[in-house]
Amino acid sequence: MAAWFGGSQEGPSDVRIWGAHFENGQWHTPALLTPTTPGNREEAHWNPVLFNDGSDLHLHYKVGSSPRTWRGFHSVSTDGKAWSTPQPNLQGYLGPIRNKPIKLPNSHTLYPSSTEHHGWKVHFEINDGSHHHQVSVEDPQMLGAVQPTLLTHPEGHLQALCRTHSGVIAETWSLDHGLSWSPLAATQLPNPNSAIDAVTLRNGRHLLVYNPVVAGRTPLSLALSHDGRHWQPIMTLEDGDGEFSYPTVIEDNNGTIHIAYTWQRKAIRHIQIDVITQSSNQPI
Repeated sequence: MAAWFGGSQEGPSDVRIWGAHFENGQWHTPALLTPTTPGNREEAHWNPVLFNDGSDLHLHYKVGSSPRTWRGFHSVSTDGKAWSTPQPNLQGYLGPIRNKPIKLPNSHTLYPSSTEHHGWKVHFEINDGSHHHQVSVEDPQMLGAVQPTLLTHPEGHLQALCRTHSGVIAETWSLDHGLSWSPLAATQLPNPNSAIDAVTLRNGRHLLVYNPVVAGRTPLSLALSHDGRHWQPIMTLEDGDGEFSYPTVIEDNNGTIHIAYTWQRKAIRHIQIDVITQSSNQPI
């Protein structure tokens, strides 16, 4: 399943969350997932995040006139077609801001989040099933980061890569299952103030989808890493004029990689990759 926000343009009150199912090799007709705003307020809907926790499918999204004032909502489904009534998040909790959460070995859920109302700041929200708490990330270099995406490493180590307005992707690391995080630091990866997404594959390697430039949102490329620090570009997904942006990447139960992204702000494009090769032409 894929989800996105759509309307007359980004921000007006007619913007809602839409979704579509991919079954038997084809996409079904998109359906409106959030027809109304709780409380019947006329506000835009933003940044849907789908998260399969192993039993249910969760839809997280934001509601508000801008990212500086939005609030988090969520609903749950067993099949992605019938959804529970949307509920507001706990006061002060936005949920996953753009990229997918992960389930930790201790069964806690870690939500990558950020805020924009007092500068761009990254934080993480942890749900242990009965309690929620937040962990902030320092930004001593004033990189201005938002929209973290999570990678997992051995021994409970975690890494988040973040969009910034400083021309680079930023990173932060946790060595204690997300309870604390290192200060944000610049990587060698360029970023044109554009969304990114990444995933740790079942074989332990990491994939990153991003615009590998400091300005503009083309090309859109795929990079591979063994350790989250050294990245090798391995595939160009789009390289034409215009905008290719807001990617999402997952690995399904069969090992197929699925990438969805905004194509020219006119459509959603879906790419399936069965085998990724490096320059040595060896499968990962």
